[in-house]
Amino acid sequence: MEPRIRIAVIGYGRFGRVHALRARAHPAFDVQCVVDPCPVAREAAQADGFRAVASLDALPPNLDAASIVTPAETHAEVAIALMRQGIDVLVEKPMATSEAEIGTMLDTAQATRCKLFTGHIERFNQALATVPWDRAPASIVFSRQSRLPGSSHSVVLDLMVHDLDLAAHLLRCHAPDAFQILAVQEHEAGVFAQAAMGTAVVDFHVQHGADSSCATLSWQLAEEAAATCQLPLSHRPGPEQPDALTRQYTAFHHVLTGQASDLASAIEGATAVRRALAIAARL
Repeated sequence: MEPRIRIAVIGYGRFGRVHALRARAHPAFDVQCVVDPCPVAREAAQADGFRAVASLDALPPNLDAASIVTPAETHAEVAIALMRQGIDVLVEKPMATSEAEIGTMLDTAQATRCKLFTGHIERFNQALATVPWDRAPASIVFSRQSRLPGSSHSVVLDLMVHDLDLAAHLLRCHAPDAFQILAVQEHEAGVFAQAAMGTAVVDFHVQHGADSSCATLSWQLAEEAAATCQLPLSHRPGPEQPDALTRQYTAFHHVLTGQASDLASAIEGATAVRRALAIAARL
């Protein structure tokens, strides 16, 4: 057996805890520690059986990789510090929150030769294990809502960025000229955006503060009067299926060991953020 990858999880909030537990359960990883400046979070991590430290300065030696699950506005700072220590990084979406942060992260990855990837977990949704259409649709609609509160700006950077990446991934439209914003509307329930991506027109509907959290993908082929197909994206996998986060960690292991995977690269993560920022700028 290959030696397990020694990893640290940065951030032990609600989702950081899930990351740490999934990484610990994964046979390819050895969670060396979690990092969180909050004493309560460190106590919770220790209660779950993890070594917990307060800062990156206290990281154990010889780490191979780190998973960043901190607030979005800290992603760039943490990722840059880790890469400067020679540590490969998986950073939660959104990869960054500004063009300046994106540029510095990409420059640091190139200068340090560290691997930098983005955790766009919806790529590993079991419902999307295969591309859901035989040929590119003429129109696509993503609808995503969350019970969590947020602003119109954060709903684009937090929720819509999921589907901006998914659309690019499914349609292979990562190039800058493969995306044109057609409309952006802010309303009481959230934000709507429409974009031309390749040969498809894609609608994005997102909402924070909803009664329930759910997501759907709908599409229609180019044929006249073609039926609309709909795919729920918020179902839970069966007990025999790995969850999306476990599948994402498998993909991270693959790229760290030189294998192919669908994990979002740094460039792809940057593309999703840039598109989200362009939409948010029109609000």
